[in-house]
Parts: sequence; C-alpha cells; structure tokens
Amino acid sequence: MSDYKLTPCEKYQAEGREWDRLVVKRKDTTGEETVIGHTQVRKDGVEKVTGTAVYGADINFPGQLYGVCARSPHAHARILSINTDKAKALPGVVTVITGADYPEPYGQFIADQPIIALDKVRYQGEPVAAIAAETEEIARAAAELVEVEYELLPVVNDLEESMKNETLIHEDWSKYECSSACFPVQGTNIGDHFHLCKGDVEKGFEEADLIVESEFRCGQLQHTLIETHTATAAANPYTKELQVWTPNQSPFSIRALMGKIYGVSNEKVRLTMTHIGGGFGGKYEAKCEPIALALSLKCGGRHVKLTYDRHEEFSATVCRSTVQYYMKTGVKKDGTIVANQIKGYWDAGAYVTTNPRVDYNAGFAANGPYEVPNVKIDTYVYMTNRTLGTAYRGFGVTEASTLHEHQMDIIARKLDMDPLELRLKNCLHDGSIGVTGEIISTCAVDECLRAAAANIGWDKLPKRWVDEEGNLCGKGIACFNKLTGTPSTTSCIVKMNENGSIYILSASREMGQGVTTTMPQFAAESLKIDLDKVSVSPVDTHQTPYDKTTTSSRSTFHSGNAILQACEDIKKQLCHLAAIKWKCADEDVVYTAEGNIQHKTDADKCININNVGKSGIMHEQDPVIAIGRYGTSDIFDAPPVDGRQSKRPTVMWMIGAQAAIVKVNPVTGRVKVTKIGAAHDIGKAINPTGCLQQIEGSVVMGLGHAIMEEMIYEDGNLRNGNMVDYKVPTFMDSDIEIKSTLVENGHPEGPFGVKGIGEPGLVPTAACIANAICHACNTDFKSLPIKPEHILFREEAND
Repeated sequence: MSDYKLTPCEKYQAEGREWDRLVVKRKDTTGEETVIGHTQVRKDGVEKVTGTAVYGADINFPGQLYGVCARSPHAHARILSINTDKAKALPGVVTVITGADYPEPYGQFIADQPIIALDKVRYQGEPVAAIAAETEEIARAAAELVEVEYELLPVVNDLEESMKNETLIHEDWSKYECSSACFPVQGTNIGDHFHLCKGDVEKGFEEADLIVESEFRCGQLQHTLIETHTATAAANPYTKELQVWTPNQSPFSIRALMGKIYGVSNEKVRLTMTHIGGGFGGKYEAKCEPIALALSLKCGGRHVKLTYDRHEEFSATVCRSTVQYYMKTGVKKDGTIVANQIKGYWDAGAYVTTNPRVDYNAGFAANGPYEVPNVKIDTYVYMTNRTLGTAYRGFGVTEASTLHEHQMDIIARKLDMDPLELRLKNCLHDGSIGVTGEIISTCAVDECLRAAAANIGWDKLPKRWVDEEGNLCGKGIACFNKLTGTPSTTSCIVKMNENGSIYILSASREMGQGVTTTMPQFAAESLKIDLDKVSVSPVDTHQTPYDKTTTSSRSTFHSGNAILQACEDIKKQLCHLAAIKWKCADEDVVYTAEGNIQHKTDADKCININNVGKSGIMHEQDPVIAIGRYGTSDIFDAPPVDGRQSKRPTVMWMIGAQAAIVKVNPVTGRVKVTKIGAAHDIGKAINPTGCLQQIEGSVVMGLGHAIMEEMIYEDGNLRNGNMVDYKVPTFMDSDIEIKSTLVENGHPEGPFGVKGIGEPGLVPTAACIANAICHACNTDFKSLPIKPEHILFREEAND
C-alpha cells in the first residue's frame, strides 16, 4: 500500500457525469487556485460548434491548382517505366511529376521513403506520379492516364513472411541516412531493435515456483480521422521560399524536414497551421506536404491543394502497426513476480517512419507498472508490404498494456488469485525500483487500481456470471505506466496588449485535448487576470516560438511550465512600469498573490491586473512581452542502447487503471460493454471536465480496438479500406456507464503538479475489456479485436 495519507474523495455530479477527485498529494503552491482545478468553457468551443473554425480542407486561394496522386495497384513491384504523356496532354493539366523529379528520400528516423516511388513500389497505393490541374476532376482523370510498367515482386504480406527474410523490402539499409535512435539490421527486414535488460532473467526463472508463458497479437488499425490528410502549398521556385497550410501535429519538425528535402534553410520554410480535424498521431508525420510543395515548385509557385479521399486515407497514409508479443513470467506461489521476458515484433509496413519511437515507448512499458527484479525485453520492427505504421495515441503503450495485463490475468487464474489482488501485490510504489533501475516517485498505481475497481463494484461481483437474459458476464481490470518523450523543449511568448489583455504565442497544437484552454488557465492563475482576457494565437512557424511536437501527452506539462516562467517576467515588467508612473524605485513595488501591483508603503498606489489597460502605465513605455522556456535535457539520463538502464529516462510517468463489466450473447457472439470504471493519476486536474472528456472519448475509442477494428490484408491488398467494411464505434455504441476518478498525485516538476491525460485515457481500455470478455467466456483469447466468430468457436481455458 502507498504511504500517502488519502484525503476524502470529493464527489461530483455534473453534466450527467458521475466522477470523483482523489487527492493523494498536492504540489505546494502559494494561495488558493481560482482558475486552475475548476472547469472552464473551452476557448475553441464556439468556433467549432458554429462551423467557423478553419480546417485544412477549408483553405482555398484564387487561381489555385488541385493535386492528385496516381497510385500503384500493386503491393510490391519494380517500376520498369512510367509514361506521363497522355496525362500531360489532358486539357487543364499544368504539370505531372514522378519520383525522378524529386529523388531526395525522407523519414522521421531513417530517410528510406521517397516523396514519390522511384525504383519500386512497396505498398498498394504508393504514389507513382502526382498531377496538378485546374480542377480536382481533371487531376483525377489525368491520374488514370499515367501508364506504368511493373515487374511484380513477391509480396511480404505479414510478420511471419517478413521474419523469414527471403524477400527484402529494403535491400540495403546502409544507403539511407539514419538517426542515432534507429537500429536497422543489414540484410534483413528488421528496421529497428529495442533491448532492455534488468537483473538476471534466467536466474529469476530458476527461483520461480511457476513459469507462465503466453502470446498476444494486436491488429492493424486505421486512425479514421474525421478530416483526411490535406495540405495547400505555395513554393516560389526563384527565391525558394516555401509555405504550407496544413493541419499537422508537428509544425517545426515538418518545417525542418521540408527544408532538408528541398535544400533550403529553415527561415525560408513557413508552416501555417489550421485546426486539426483529428490527429491521434496520424498527422505527426509528413504526408501531403512534400508532394504539394513539389507540385507548386513545378507550377511556378501557384498554390496547389492536395486532399486525400477516404480510400486514400486507408491505403496511402498511415495506421497503427500490428504487433505480435510473447511473454514469459516467473512467479512465486504467493504471487510475487520474480522475472519477465518479453519478445515483440512490430509490422511497420513498407517504410520505417516513426516505428522506432513506438518500439522505444512500448519497450519501456512492456513490463507494466510492476516491480520485477529481473526483466529482459527485446522488440523488433519488421517491414512488410502494407500501409505504413506510425504513432497512434499512446505510441505502442496501449498494445504493451494489453500484453502484460493479459499475462497478469493468466497468472492470477493459475494461482487461483483475484486479479486485482495480484496487481496490488506487485505494483510500483514510491521508492520502488523501476524497469530501468530508476527509483520511482509520485506513483499512484495502487490508488488508481483500487479506485477503478471500486467504480464498477469489483468486490461485490464474481469473476463471471450469467444474467437473467442468459448473457455471459464478466469483469476485467488493467493498469499501465507510460513515459513521455524526453528530452524535449518548449517555448512560448506571453505579451500584454495595449488594453491589458494577454496573448500567448505557442506552437502546442489543439487537437481536442484542450490545450488552447489550459494554457490561458496557467496565465490567468499566475497573473490573477480574468480568464476571458487571455487568448492563444494561431500556430505559424514564422511567428510562434519553437515547440518540439504535440505528441506524447507532453503539451500541458511543458507549455504550462514555459507560460508560468514567462508570467513571472510579466509581473516584474508591470511592477517596473508602475514604478515609473509612481516615480519610485522598482523594489518599492510588489506583485501580490491577489493580482495587484502594489506600492509597499502607499496603499493608495495599487493597480489590479484587470485594470492595467486603463491605468496608463503602459502608455509610451516599453512593450510588456516575455519569453518562457522549458526543457528536460538537464534531468534526462539517456538510457544506453545496451540494456536501457537509466536513473531518469523520462521527466514523468503517466499512470492509470480501468475496469470493465461486459455481457456476451452466447448465441450471436456479440459483446456489450455495460460499465467502465476509470482512475487516472493526472497530477492535477487543470480543467476537470476536459480530463473527463479525454477519458470518456478514450473509452469509446478503446471499445473499437477491443471488439471491432482491424485492417484486413490479402496478398498485400487491403480488403476493407472504407468506412463500410472497416467498423468503428458510433454514437449508438457509446451508451456505456462510465465512472471516473481523477487521482491527483502532484508531480514536483509539473505546473501546479500536472501530468498528462491525452493518451493515457486510452491505454488500459482495450486491455480491461479483453480481460472481462476472457472471464465471461472462460477463454484465453490471444488477439484483438475479439470478434463474434472468435467467441462462437472458442475453447474454454483449462489449467
């Protein structure tokens, strides 16, 4: 059990939600928060619900051209020749480009991907040419006229084929520029390898009373974003000034990448960001941007708009990779885990993309939030002729959680032990030694497990039962730990306008997680200014300061720290301006906890922050503007490749747990999730309703992962690349009773103690639902999604 003294839960019943706040430890702050910790109306709400928000597809310019890609119908083939004459001759076509026009490859970790296929195609739907025309209809007609002669090559359809290394997707890894964070293996289909070793796993197995081995596979998923990928580009071929309007998650990363591809320096590349109509990692990398720029360069700098349709979104963008895991655990009779060995194999698709980072994050999470003295983890990224794998809400940690929580339930069954009891016996606490040798702190796994279980009435329910309608019912629970990208850097600019309002310039991207509301909350709380006086600028790399990327649930933690730093400078500047007006020394003026600029000895000389615009202190004086910076390089202990042992591999660990109740129709095999109990250690709920929305949305998303969603391939051909055959949850599936607990275990370095919640809400959902289905059916299902046919033809577990 935790040594923390728990304060009574604060109970809430608001907006139809049942939830509570469990305070484990608060971060020491001065004064009582008036904005932080209280639900606020979303700053972006009005423009989104009224339809005035500008998304990528809304960008249009007079005289713009429309881009379309001609795509390969084959999953693996050598390009013998391309004839674009007929396409170029079509009236209204302005230009047609092929891979030969821009042969510079690109990639997040290894430059293995051409803008347009050059020598061969490696997945069905890979672009072989791109057309710019006066209308989209003309461009699509021209794409049909591109003639390509192919030499078909053997298709590597899945992991099993890839691991044979008989057909190589990339024949020579050494010809690509590779970062220090990617480890391909020459002469194989391995694009990356992650290795972690703690203790002596073989010795641990010798000491164990029981050895448990299992396997689990998570299927390939599409992000199914409401807004498909799109970009509009204008590239001056003479000055080499490049501008792109795009709904991307990583403006500065994409800026650097575009500059490298086209041989121009960063200051000549401008990314103007629109609203994002769904991200979840799917808009972390470059897709439309480089092709739109290439077309614009060939068209004398005219604006070119490239928007993918839904079929292209499935076959030609990115997805969540398939992963196959194997796990071996040594455990004592009393349930103490003494050794874990994990092997994992990721299907990255045709190009490496972001999979090394997925491999990295999932590798650190694969042991789960448990204190195990002996751990060995080896995971590999393999290449196939499938759609490109990439980041997907959680960067592989969701899949890793499903693995280790499946294993925990098998162990509990073999020991005839309650699954919750087994988890509580082994979970991390403050002072535990983590999987990297780190001494763990601000850890509330125990509290999250107990709260999630209580939220579904765990102790009052059997493991499985049959309801009055004959449905098979079961309960399941799952927990996790997830790191955030470390090291990374964030900066912001906070400026005061002439009327006393505050404007924040930050490159943190709003994707629905509420960052354009939480950032103003930090400034309002620090300065004690009214929240409606604080706003956030649109993101533009020519104007907003650097932020690494909006991924890894890092924005509130990092941007919040940067904003608080800038606000302290704003206070000093305002005190200086007041001193000028009052003709006194700067040290005679203080900024109070109530937001007053106050003369120390003259009570009549006082200006409240909300009245600065009317006070005259800014008139003909230096502008009030401050820069805030926050980075984590100083605390980061880089985990060495040989074993990944580190005293500080991440600035924060995100922790949580969820429990589920399901009922399964034994006749149809249909699954109904009736209740979810969630508990997440968010450090501090900056905007509580925003936190709840993240969890609730994650539950519905995770439901799809557990029982519906999967991309199905046959000989490299995607068979269900549309929204009819690829099943996702709809509003009709969201009638799940959800009770959430926001656990506040304040992080000492987080602004007001905050951690992250954008990705964590999803991590344990599929795992707890899968465990509940396994209990209901008394079956050890070994893959997701669990479909009706799996249930109808199941074999019951027999230990």
